Amino acid sequence: MTQLPSSSQAQGFSPGSTPQRRGRTAIVATLILSFLAAGFIRYGAMEYRAKTAPAGETEPSASGSGSRLSEMPSFATALLLGGLRGPLVMMLWTSSESQKADKDLEDFDTKVEWIRLLQPEFDSVHIFQIWNKAYNISVQMASLANKYSAILDALDYAHRIGRQRPNNINITVAIADIYFNKFGMSTEKDYYTRRIRQDTQWRIQSGPRPGEIGWRRTRLDPMLDSSGNILPEYADDLQYIKRYEPFPYGLGPFDLAYNFYRRAQILQSEGGQRHLQLSDQVLDSRPALTLKSWSESELENGRKLELELFKKPIPSERNDMEAPTASIPTTTTLSDSPVVDHAIYDYRRSNQIAIDSIEAYRRHLRDYGESVNFSTFSSHLDHMQIIKNLSLGDADYLTALRSSPADRAPLLASARTAYQQAISAAEIVELKYFVDDGLLAAIHVKKTDVLNMNPAQIHQTMSAVRDGYARHLGGQINEEDRQEYEAYITRAATRLAELH
Repeated sequence: MTQLPSSSQAQGFSPGSTPQRRGRTAIVATLILSFLAAGFIRYGAMEYRAKTAPAGETEPSASGSGSRLSEMPSFATALLLGGLRGPLVMMLWTSSESQKADKDLEDFDTKVEWIRLLQPEFDSVHIFQIWNKAYNISVQMASLANKYSAILDALDYAHRIGRQRPNNINITVAIADIYFNKFGMSTEKDYYTRRIRQDTQWRIQSGPRPGEIGWRRTRLDPMLDSSGNILPEYADDLQYIKRYEPFPYGLGPFDLAYNFYRRAQILQSEGGQRHLQLSDQVLDSRPALTLKSWSESELENGRKLELELFKKPIPSERNDMEAPTASIPTTTTLSDSPVVDHAIYDYRRSNQIAIDSIEAYRRHLRDYGESVNFSTFSSHLDHMQIIKNLSLGDADYLTALRSSPADRAPLLASARTAYQQAISAAEIVELKYFVDDGLLAAIHVKKTDVLNMNPAQIHQTMSAVRDGYARHLGGQINEEDRQEYEAYITRAATRLAELH
């Protein structure tokens, strides 16, 4: 019987030589050639750049646009040219997230930077990495100084993307969010606010600069000149707060947050851009909300300075700062001092920002009134009426105490009017939003009636409400909120007693 040849013999293959093995050999050879070719191409590109670059310039300008893949190591560039960009990105994502979970940050920043270079066109990637650095990485730092440095690194990352993609609404909001939420609203806000105000003031910088050996971001660069005005190189970047110049005590977190939220709002309303994660109405509300926080922070700092001025302990709770200095008599004479100047500045700045916040809320309610939470934003608007009048009264009161007797009368008269309006505004807020409907019914008042009351009627109604709460008619509903507004009322009423 004739023996049939095996399939490999029939096709001319010798034992041990299979199609799979020959295929693998071809792939390995292709990869090796790709690596070699990538090395030659990179070497040639570097030689060409060295020959054609202007004298003294070896790297592209930091302000240039586009991602600089030439910054990546040779093996990474080879992988890209070999068509392995996707696997490299996946490897970097997995590795960096594992390091973060293990709190091993030795080369974390390098991997994040590679991801940025490999995925420059994806805003979602950049939003995540900015948030990742500002929150997940900073929280792993032990000291406040190191936390601050880690958050500044997130800002540097955001600004690098911003230079590559100018006027990008997603990156602009990410920068604003860091200043507002991380610096302005966190439990460490007092430390961050102090650092930012110090850093943004004029100073001569020394030591290594960004990109130089030994450089590490520990401070913001100065943004103001010696007069407190915005430096020319920041004029375009900080265009929306230039109208508030000068800033003699530096820029605060909310000042900067407002600038970038306002820019994002303009990019949405006039540029037609849409944020990846925020709705139009939410983004549009951000400037008004930030102005509210900015005004309140200036008022709080004025309180602390006033407490310092009159040698009173500074309470830990914000509401407890209202009463201690309220009864300072009008016969007090203050000499000129940096503390007095600073307190008066903060009160007047609070008043100015409160006025702008009221206008911003009115515009937002006009444009989005049908879709927003109308009650919430209306309460914010009414709240700012209190801050506007209270801060004006405090500014005039302190200014009068350091003025000559002849100049005191108009200042004290202005303070009296402001305190009276602050009391009415605070009582309106309580009646509209924080007094139990059942208690109002018990004293024969409807919330809709409040809108048509004059100040005397409002005060009479609030007296009945307080009597009702004293007799336990309204329970404990909204008690904490009412305590805040009662503190404002008590301060203003105490000052009015001094003014009569």
